[in-house]
Amino acid sequence: MRRLMTPLRGLANRDPFLVFLAVAAAIFALYWAVTARRETIDVPLSVQKSLSDDYEMMAGRKPDAQAKAKLIHDYVADELLFREAVERGMHMTDKTTKQRLIDRVRFMIAGAPADPSEDQLMGYYATHRELYRAEPRLSVDHVFFEQRPGNESALLATLRSGGTVKGDDFWMGHDLPDYGESMLRGMFGQSFLDVLRKTPTGQWVGPLKSTRGWHFARVRNRGASAMLPYTDVRDQVKQDYLAAETGALVEQEVKRLEAGYAVRVEQ
Repeated sequence: MRRLMTPLRGLANRDPFLVFLAVAAAIFALYWAVTARRETIDVPLSVQKSLSDDYEMMAGRKPDAQAKAKLIHDYVADELLFREAVERGMHMTDKTTKQRLIDRVRFMIAGAPADPSEDQLMGYYATHRELYRAEPRLSVDHVFFEQRPGNESALLATLRSGGTVKGDDFWMGHDLPDYGESMLRGMFGQSFLDVLRKTPTGQWVGPLKSTRGWHFARVRNRGASAMLPYTDVRDQVKQDYLAAETGALVEQEVKRLEAGYAVRVEQ
């Protein structure tokens, strides 16, 4: 302390104002060190009323003093935990949290688009006809085996001659009538579907490996792809139209924001 005071006395003899500035700076530094991390969490009357209203709706009565104190405590606790999550960067690293924030901003940008007119919907349908085609459909018979059968050539010959082969039970049955290609792809895999596409109608093939096991299969009937009538898909057209309008608004904002960033894609 004496070592500190000695130069201050010498400085005071030369310029008392400099001593004042030094002391003031020290006091400010001490205040900043003590209070810099103390942020304010406001609980305004509007928030308190909202908390009380929610409590009354759920409990069927107004909150008493103790309940109000608990509501405020829980609100502050949630706010503290939220700020801690932001401090830890969870809004940047947690995928679910990040996606919710993205979706929120998308809505803030685009808002709720106005309902389109019938002419707008029909115009969208006409210019996006590829979206509204019914996929090809297949009616398939199959014999299922959990493990690859050992006498596969004899089994296939029996089926092709009109005979019956007993396989294992299959959860969706052995007759799959009028299934869309996407459903068959989801059930059995792409390679299974590719074979059925090439196989002549009515001819048994196999054994085919699928994601479920092993199958002998034949296509009993085929339905070609066709345009779906506008009246049948109007609701889907409206949903697609609104999504396109929202996407266009968001893309405009993305381009504006992108101007403020350098995007680096690692190769």
